[in-house]
Amino acid sequence: MIAHTSFHFITHPDSNRTAWISTLIVLALFGILAPTPARAQAWPASKGTFYTKLTRSDIRAADQYTFDGRRGDFIDGVAGNAFVDESYHLYTEWGLLHNLTLVLSVPFKQLAVHDLAFRYETSAIGSASVGFRFGLFPLLGIRPSAVSMAMNLGATVPTGYTRNLTPSAGSGQVDAHALIGIGLSFWPTAAYMQATGGYRYRSDYYRFSKAVACNAGVDLFCIRDAQPAFGDEWLFQAEAGLTMLSGTFFVQALGQGVWSVETPTIGFTALNPIPTHQRYIKAGAGLTIYPFKLTRAFRFENVGFGVQAFITPYGRNTIDSQDFFFGIDFHGDYSRKRS
Repeated sequence: MIAHTSFHFITHPDSNRTAWISTLIVLALFGILAPTPARAQAWPASKGTFYTKLTRSDIRAADQYTFDGRRGDFIDGVAGNAFVDESYHLYTEWGLLHNLTLVLSVPFKQLAVHDLAFRYETSAIGSASVGFRFGLFPLLGIRPSAVSMAMNLGATVPTGYTRNLTPSAGSGQVDAHALIGIGLSFWPTAAYMQATGGYRYRSDYYRFSKAVACNAGVDLFCIRDAQPAFGDEWLFQAEAGLTMLSGTFFVQALGQGVWSVETPTIGFTALNPIPTHQRYIKAGAGLTIYPFKLTRAFRFENVGFGVQAFITPYGRNTIDSQDFFFGIDFHGDYSRKRS
């Protein structure tokens, strides 16, 4: 333990920073080199196009929504942000075929929670998400138009982390999801709207993560429940975007929601804030700037620097957080370079 004012740091074995940073660099290189396209879940990418983004999250919470929807301290008696998430997220899309997009997301989690006596930290690669997106209209013989519809299928898989550390890098089990996205393009105006809805199946398969033995009331760095029973969820997302000044500025209005099929009836453990059942709505906005488009530096014109911000206006059995994401992204068409 390392003394820290009135608290102590408890850093878990998952936080070997040198090893994790090296792994993150490898993942980032893979994301940059592995082609992928588009940003919207209603439009599959064209074959050979790609989109890659590396994001740093800054998520903080001083309050929580209880299981019955009341707002209260995240941890009773603790002032300020008792929960902090300063993680890195690699996201990439790749147009494998004309109507088939590969989607990959890998987080490097850096979490901290503190109570009245201790500060607990975890650093580890979290659960990776892999999926595919394909357009439904081409399968139905409908010609391309301003309206698009796509199916998104995927799974979230743990990467071997210890799931019952305080706080955990992930839930520890395998999830599967299916979502349908419907989008509307306002071309020739560079604007769009889309809405996505679907279902997440949360399994009880824990083979891709591990757990440590934990004695309740004795071991401070872990929780006893190593295999919680997670409930299935409905997923929602809404988005509108507008590109201005020949693609230099890209602005977004964003909304998302998670709605447990079963109503939350038991509160989550604040020192390991991954609720088994939760409901929340987040609202936010985003801005991405592509500065090299103004300078006509064509080798870098598709490099963007962006920020997204969210608040949590409604929740049940979840953290009441303010979420910021700072990222750099790049998109292009690798098929042209090969031809």
